[in-house]
Amino acid sequence: MFHPRKLIFFLFLATVSYSVAQQKTDYKGESEFDLKNYKGDPRDRLILEINYTNWLGAPKSIKSDWKCVGFNFASMFDKPFGASNFSLGFGLGIYVHNFSSNADFILKLDSNNQNATTVLQPRTTPYIANRYNERSFEIPLELRFRTKSATMFKVMLGGKIGYVISDFKKTDDADGRVRRYNLPNINRLRYGVNFRIGIEQICLTGCYYLSEVFTDNGPRGVHPFSIGIAIIPY
Repeated sequence: MFHPRKLIFFLFLATVSYSVAQQKTDYKGESEFDLKNYKGDPRDRLILEINYTNWLGAPKSIKSDWKCVGFNFASMFDKPFGASNFSLGFGLGIYVHNFSSNADFILKLDSNNQNATTVLQPRTTPYIANRYNERSFEIPLELRFRTKSATMFKVMLGGKIGYVISDFKKTDDADGRVRRYNLPNINRLRYGVNFRIGIEQICLTGCYYLSEVFTDNGPRGVHPFSIGIAIIPY
């Protein structure tokens, strides 16, 4: 005679066996790192950078110091190219550039006392702080490459265009602390190339601006740049 307990035990074993077999079947092809069935997942939407900021092409008599620290914040969209390793990033950002140095911004009038030209000259008196600060609103656009591995390696190369929304020159010396805003002969348009390379949420980053710091009424050939570390929490 077939005992009910034996029937229950048999049904239990059959159910467990079917569940295990079904899980193995479902898992095949659904692994997060399955290359064949990989689906692009938008990433790198929030970029936070701490940078060393400086100028290239300034007169040799102008010396910068370690206080040249800037910041960059960008909120970006990420559009994957199908199931490939590539995607397109675009968005909006705020960039803060500091140039701490011995530079004085001297205005010189022409013979008709009409047009003022900016000249960079080294300070001849002691000072505590002497820096120039810019804050720009930017639109970044970049091509992104990311590996499909447990530890994600990424490379991002692109460009950005922006506008200097505010600037000031700060001087702190024996005569007190002075700030001058919206200096003349500053080129408000900013555009350049940028890159990032790293693993997961930490990257090395760099940017070189093709646009010059000053207009035609200022020193020629002076370009801002930055190098630093990018933190990408999301």
